[in-house]
Amino acid sequence: MNNSVRRLTLTELSRRVALPVATVTEIVELGIIEPQARDPHWLFDETVTVIVTRAARLHRDLALDWSGVALALELIEDNQRLRRENAALRRRLARLLE
Repeated sequence: MNNSVRRLTLTELSRRVALPVATVTEIVELGIIEPQARDPHWLFDETVTVIVTRAARLHRDLALDWSGVALALELIEDNQRLRRENAALRRRLARLLE
């Protein structure tokens, strides 16, 4: 079984997430996603479709501009990381108190 992740061109990614190429380009320029390869054209890991879809939803539902979306996604990621760390620390504390 082949576990490799498919690579998408900018145009393919744009079609997959139903956004104009210019919008996906702006999302890349803001660092929301990064191409996995740039030679000679951008190639994206197929998994970025989830991130772009989430970004588009934030843009649409909360009427955020794209830099606001980038900040929101960063804060969401930080929050998730802190929750994981908190859960791990709580488990360690529980073991110490046993």
